[in-house]
Order: sequence, then structure tokens, then C-alpha cells
Amino acid sequence: MSTTPVGPVNPVGLADQLGRAARVLRAHLGEADLAGKCELPTPCVEFDVHRLCEHLFGVLTMSGCAAAKEPLPADLPTALTEVPWVAFPPVLDRLGAAWAAPGAWEGETTYGSSTYPAPVAGMITIMELTVHGWDLATATGQSCTADDDVVATAAAIAAQLSEGARTNGFFGPETDAPADATPLERLLAFTGRKVP
Repeated sequence: MSTTPVGPVNPVGLADQLGRAARVLRAHLGEADLAGKCELPTPCVEFDVHRLCEHLFGVLTMSGCAAAKEPLPADLPTALTEVPWVAFPPVLDRLGAAWAAPGAWEGETTYGSSTYPAPVAGMITIMELTVHGWDLATATGQSCTADDDVVATAAAIAAQLSEGARTNGFFGPETDAPADATPLERLLAFTGRKVP
């Protein structure tokens, strides 16, 4: 599947956004925040906290390979065997370095089972970090914010991919956002989350 990047591509700006979104996620992965909470439900209804962390771990590993234009390793783990506060920091470090490298945002790359322009793969990663970062924070009683430009990128790619994402169950039905909703809350409602 190939799609067109949303708007002009600014690799430096997008890499910076991805790095900031990764830092927000990292802030919600501490031992004090997650210990003993692996079975809690999350706003992403098919995942509890543990399964959400497994999903994120796989997405971030896959995204790092996409940035480097490398195939997924044959021995890619499908289960999270270490606690998140140990497993995630090195993966997030590799992810940021991969998308900051020259050429990461150029050409096409494989992301999951699809082929995309590299900027689209990077923007999907920004969306995943932002939306699932909020899912994780909310499930574990933490507040979560995101920079407006990061949310704008996530919202743009969410809108572009929404038809297929809803058909495949990646997004739930759009929910109502409050009239005074923040950009992040509007993104969350668009992807099927119930916004308080």
C-alpha cells in the first residue's frame, strides 16, 4: 500500500516531532508509574496495559527498521519479556537515532506488511506514540499532554488513513469531543477514544 505524505515534508521538523513524542511516551514508562498495573484496562479497548506495551514495543521496533530501510529481524520478539521501564529506553533511543539519520525520510520503506513513502511511516509513528502514549498514561492514572505541532501531524496522517484504519479495526468509531476540546482531545475522539 502506498500513500502520499500530507503536505510538504520537512525531515528535520518531523524528526524533532518524533523525538518529542517519544520523550512524552518515555515519561509514562517509569517503574513507579507502571509497577503492578499490567492488567489494568486501557482506552484502547482490546489492550490491557501489558498488551498495549507489547503493541507499542513492536511498533517502535518496526518503525526503527523502517527508518533504516532494514527488514524486521527474523527473531523479533512477539512478547514483552522485560518490564517496560527496562525494555523501552534502548528501543526509544534507537528509534530517535534512526529517524534522525540522513535519508530516513527519503524514498519508500516497509512498515509492517505495507510499503509507504518514508515520511508516511514516520508520521504514523508520531501518531502511534501520541495516541497510545495517552492511552498508557490514562490507564495508569497519569496526565498526558502533547505539543500542538506533534498533534497536528498525528491528526493529518490519522485523517488520511482513517477509512482503512476503521475498516481494519485500528480506529474505533469516531466519538464526540467537547466543544472546548484541545487538539489532542479532538485527535483522540477521531481515533475512537472517549474523551472526558
